Amino acid sequence: MSQFYRITQLRSTIGMPPQVRKNIQALGLRKRNQVIYHKVSPSIAHTLAKVKELVKIDLVNEYKTATQINQERKFKPGFQIEKGSFLKSSYE
Repeated sequence: MSQFYRITQLRSTIGMPPQVRKNIQALGLRKRNQVIYHKVSPSIAHTLAKVKELVKIDLVNEYKTATQINQERKFKPGFQIEKGSFLKSSYE
């Protein structure tokens, strides 16, 4: 089973040197909070080392498509009633 890097761009490339901008573009990142997946390889690891201040890197076992990521972000329809002592203690 192959592993993947889950790469999220956290910071903008505004004001960065051209070399950093080119590495971010080579990874396929265009805007902040964008998530991409790459297979684990030495070339990708080297590129990530050059932009480590701008990205967040997680090691995952499965690749997710854009539609799967969007489905995870959506709220479940409807509502849920929570019973417990939280409401009682907060209003007393």
